[in-house]
Amino acid sequence: MLPEITQLIKLQQRDQRIRALQKELKDIPKNEAMAKMQLAGDLAAVEAANQRAKEIEVKIKGVELDIATRQNSIKRLHDQQFETRKNDEFQALGHEIKRYESDVHALEDTELEHMEALEAAKAVLKEAQAKLAVTQERVNEDLKSLAVRAEGVKTRLVSEEAERKTLAEPVAPETLSLYDRLFNKKGDSAVVALTNGICGGCHMKVVMGTVQQLRAGELMTQCESCGRILYLVE
Repeated sequence: MLPEITQLIKLQQRDQRIRALQKELKDIPKNEAMAKMQLAGDLAAVEAANQRAKEIEVKIKGVELDIATRQNSIKRLHDQQFETRKNDEFQALGHEIKRYESDVHALEDTELEHMEALEAAKAVLKEAQAKLAVTQERVNEDLKSLAVRAEGVKTRLVSEEAERKTLAEPVAPETLSLYDRLFNKKGDSAVVALTNGICGGCHMKVVMGTVQQLRAGELMTQCESCGRILYLVE
């Protein structure tokens, strides 16, 4: 095997690790987004429960206002009763007072129903908030772990790139240029084994002349199908 091929294989191993680290680093923001998405359902549940509680509180305030209005009317009618000297007018005012009092009783029953509903809504809200807190804690841990992982990947990437530079220095510029083009184009490997006449990259059988050239071990040989640099395994 040509010394340059041996060097390229080492370089390729380094490049494959670098590519894997780059992919891992690129995937971390996606993983962070996925972690945060775990909060979406719990946040929606809290928002819905909170909105429900607010709606009931608004209803209670509306009922309280209606009760206050009717109580004011009752007071006003009592004052009119006190002032009137006519029996029929006194009785008519009394009927009005009873009607308003009946309204107040009905409104108080409604208010009680709303207050019970509010207690239930607050219990649902409390439960949703507790669940959100648990999820938030877990997500925070995940995000913290991903941040630590990202820093570790960056450190390893710097180290691998430095070692890659050292490995690339002895390789002839034209050979390195060919290797770089192939590695970037093929996406997996630029230097592959030829086993039983089959290219390890495209899995096509090469011509006998290619096999003989590899056996001679004098020239860098490429697969005539995919262009990858070959080394012989027999």
